[in-house]
Amino acid sequence: MKRARVFLALSPFALALLALRMGSARAQGAARAEGPRPTSAVRLATLAERVAKLDAQIGQGILVERSRRGMAEAMRDFEATHRELLAAAGTAPEVRESLRLLGLLWQEYRAAAARPATRDNARRLGERAEEVVWVAMKAARLLHDAPRAASGTLAMKAAEACTLSQRIPRLHIWRRWGIRDEGLANELRLSEAQLHATLASLRAVSTNTPEITAELQTAASQAAFLAQASKELEGGRQAALHLEFVAKTGDHILETMERVTRLYEGS
Repeated sequence: MKRARVFLALSPFALALLALRMGSARAQGAARAEGPRPTSAVRLATLAERVAKLDAQIGQGILVERSRRGMAEAMRDFEATHRELLAAAGTAPEVRESLRLLGLLWQEYRAAAARPATRDNARRLGERAEEVVWVAMKAARLLHDAPRAASGTLAMKAAEACTLSQRIPRLHIWRRWGIRDEGLANELRLSEAQLHATLASLRAVSTNTPEITAELQTAASQAAFLAQASKELEGGRQAALHLEFVAKTGDHILETMERVTRLYEGS
């Protein structure tokens, strides 16, 4: 009875705020019960690729101030996501081992990213990025091995497209920067093919909602624009314009596929 009198004494605004907080606490509890999502581990790979891309943009004078702000934001996002994953990993030994290794690799990666954006340092940063991406994807696969709904697999594919959206522009910018070798060219071709195949497979899913279908159409259009800008860039005409277009289009794909990932996870 006393508790009821306390609730009646609260203003409508206070009651609404209390309900909101209780709902938030229930949502957080449900998230902890569900365990860490594989897409969060894939996001670490995406952020590592993003830092390397933004470093290349700074080195090539592409949207420099915006790129610096984006790099600082990506680093904060990586560290926050890593902490959340580690806290939610529970006692799964392989997952925790991968996440701890990621923490160690990240310290080296962050130090490399803090150096001036030169071509030589970009190569070192790229090597560190490959290590971070490989371990992050290993953690994602371990998390994905747990029984999950089909929407979880689709969300994983969408998250992987996010990573490719940053890797492909970075490799194009590197090539323009004079970082060219056979391995890089092969990686670029494979990454482009994988992005287009991933988008095609997701667009073919019969259970997509109209909202997901529209977002995937946007991503496919942006991927076509990216391919065209890359072709123009290789031709050497209006390089500065096409470098900026490559950088921006990759970010548009990232934003779109992040929304698709969330939509699949909410299914």
